[in-house]
This record gives sequence, structure tokens and C-alpha cells, in this order.
Amino acid sequence: MLYLTRSVAAAGLAFSVAGTAFAAPAPVGGVWCGAGLLRDYTLEIAQQTRQVNARLVRRGKVREITGHVEGRTVRTDPHRNESMELLAEGNELRITAATGVLALAKGQFFTRAAGGSCSS
Repeated sequence: MLYLTRSVAAAGLAFSVAGTAFAAPAPVGGVWCGAGLLRDYTLEIAQQTRQVNARLVRRGKVREITGHVEGRTVRTDPHRNESMELLAEGNELRITAATGVLALAKGQFFTRAAGGSCSS
């Protein structure tokens, strides 16, 4: 009986440790406006818990993006050998890592749109 109690306790500990590894996903859904070098870009994110579908728009050209949220980090799925990681901090979404052409945008950020749209 003592062995069973220890096993159950150990399983509970493992579950709680494993449970803390996945923090609740940051709320990143909505419209984000590019700042600085990204000022001509709009990032529109539809979020369903951890999954995201997004549209990166610049002057009428749209790039479809899919990915997922892990805590405060948004990781895009690779597309044409390009991917991005963004970090949500308050009303900013900063590009922390990127590959391909998107690598040039590392360090740049988006701000949450006021009123649901970006004004030029």
C-alpha cells in the first residue's frame, strides 16, 4: 500500500511539473501595426487558444501565416524556408528570431492597433 501511495504521489508531482512547462498562451489575436522599419505592415491574427492564422499585409499584398503560441512566444510554421518567432510583451509583438527574407526584420516589432485598425 505504501508503494502505491508513493507511486500516486510521484505521478501527481510529474503531472504538476509537466503542467507548468506549458504556460497559458498569450492573447495575441487582433490587429497589430508595424512600427519603425515595419511601419507599412499590418499583422492580422486570428487566435484559437494555441493555434494562430494570420495575414501579414503590406500595400495590398498578403502573406498567409500559420503557427502556434507557447506562453508569450508566437512561432510561425515554416513556409518557403521562412519562419518567425515573436514575443508578446504588453502591447508589443517583437520579432525575436526569423529565417529567410524575414531575418532582416529581427528586432523589429508590431504594436496592438487602437480601435481595430492601423492609421497611416
